[in-house]
Amino acid sequence: MTIFVNPAVASLTAYVPGDQPWEPGYIKLNTNESPFPPSPEVIEAVSRATALGEFNKYPDPKSKSLRHAIARQLGFEPCQVLAGNGSDEVLRLLCHAFLRPRSGDCIGMLYPTYTLYKTLAEMFGCGCEAYQLPAPDYSMPAAAINADVKIFFIANPNPPLGILYKPGLIANMAEVRPERLIVIDEAYADFAGSNCLDILNNHENVVITRTFSKSYSLAGIRVGFILAHEPIIAQLTKIKDSYNLNQLSQKAAEAAWLSASYYEAKNALIRENRDFLTAAIRQRGFEVPESFGNFIFARRRDAEQLYAELKQRKILVRYFNAPALRDGVRITIGARKDLESLLSAIDKIDASRA
Repeated sequence: MTIFVNPAVASLTAYVPGDQPWEPGYIKLNTNESPFPPSPEVIEAVSRATALGEFNKYPDPKSKSLRHAIARQLGFEPCQVLAGNGSDEVLRLLCHAFLRPRSGDCIGMLYPTYTLYKTLAEMFGCGCEAYQLPAPDYSMPAAAINADVKIFFIANPNPPLGILYKPGLIANMAEVRPERLIVIDEAYADFAGSNCLDILNNHENVVITRTFSKSYSLAGIRVGFILAHEPIIAQLTKIKDSYNLNQLSQKAAEAAWLSASYYEAKNALIRENRDFLTAAIRQRGFEVPESFGNFIFARRRDAEQLYAELKQRKILVRYFNAPALRDGVRITIGARKDLESLLSAIDKIDASRA
């Protein structure tokens, strides 16, 4: 191509999401979606919005009703909340606002973790410092705590292993370098029984991102949000798409947010199924670190072959061809019947090799 391409884009390695098969009949345990449908209130809200048929009009550009609902429940001001097209959008906005392209700016992240962080840094022509998590406890490296970077991304719980870091540890990271932005990605916090909201209140350099894709059963709706002090939200608001959330997404997300008891019950079932699967997988010879997400990471020497053989049986799990992860598969906590199908398939695979 003769048209000039931004060098940062030309050299970019795109983030690769998990398989989304077109064919029917797959058991999907590879993308950390909820196995449960949205709450009845969500279905009603979407149906009501569809019946009104006002799709010829633009949606609220500020997602005001949704932001106010989030702020009220969490004890923040609406000016401290920005809603986005999934948490991926708000993560990108943070990089856009606070990284200087080709300036030597770097982001920091743990390894392994959500690989989109590295992709975002590259997208803006910046570097990435990755800090290896030491086995078997995967504790936070001292070098990460003191990392001299512009933004440090911490997924908490941290995929694909599911490790949870205590709020006090993350608060210390914020205090060590107050000029460094600490981004706490709480996509899986509702499965953990712990969050870092109190840290944000006391540290201006801390932001928290969340999503409706996991614990709120709305992966197909694409809504996320960020909590931060008002000056940070003001900068992000300047660069977000004017109408970044459509009408249906705003209505669905607000209805989900107000259906707390429904989702608390569903997430409790996911935690029960997580305990069930962890015990069952360990009995089959896998090493599984304790996970606080809606997934587990199961290590066994035949991980890549197992992934392929399960896929042949129309059961999808996630395999990462990366040095620290090649001996394992990440398994989403699905419905109990799907987990039992997975275990049965593993037993048949193992029996065929005996």
